[in-house]
Amino acid sequence: MKILNKQINIAIICILLSIVSINAQTKSIITHVNIDNKKNGAFVKLFTTSPVDQKHITGWSADDGWFYITVLNAIADSGRIASTEIKYPVSKIQVNNADESAQIAFKINEVIENFEFYQSKSPPEILLSLRFPIHDMATVLKQERANMGSAESVTTEGEQIETDTGILIPDQYKRIRASLYLAGASLTIAGAALESSKSENIIWEIPTGLAIIAGTFIYDKYFHKPNKE
Repeated sequence: MKILNKQINIAIICILLSIVSINAQTKSIITHVNIDNKKNGAFVKLFTTSPVDQKHITGWSADDGWFYITVLNAIADSGRIASTEIKYPVSKIQVNNADESAQIAFKINEVIENFEFYQSKSPPEILLSLRFPIHDMATVLKQERANMGSAESVTTEGEQIETDTGILIPDQYKRIRASLYLAGASLTIAGAALESSKSENIIWEIPTGLAIIAGTFIYDKYFHKPNKE
């Protein structure tokens, strides 16, 4: 009888260990993180050992500048993630593993206007897209003027020349035109990157960027009349 009871106890222990092992195997491991700074935003990529159901991924931004990602039924490699190369706009990373989820917090040195999660199943990755407010064009031009310093300049038709360096400075219209082309190209490239992640969400960056480029080209070619004095 004692031998039978011992065998039953061993069988129960083996069953419990099997259940625990199966449950552990179903958890995805977040192995490491990569930060990629983009114009007016950033991409944060989480590499996982297996695909994570998008319903199990949540994120929110706190008033103190921390952005939190919680992944249900996952474990984060805290040592490896903590040693991630820090890149702007991220200044700190914190990891916290709970019984049912893993939470990774990023200290962001920018105002987050909105964010979206995308997912790749092969290879298994979670992509967080952070978008920051697009600066007003007038503010950008004002900063550019300030960066030029106090060097004396002489005005010629359509351009300026710094008298101390001889460097040509485009006139205000050319700066605005260049900024618009840059903004359109940046949006188009960002949209193409998001589209390559196989997201089912509507990618608004591509049509917006192409519209800015086309509108700037049409205005410059057919409507802009340079001053000729």
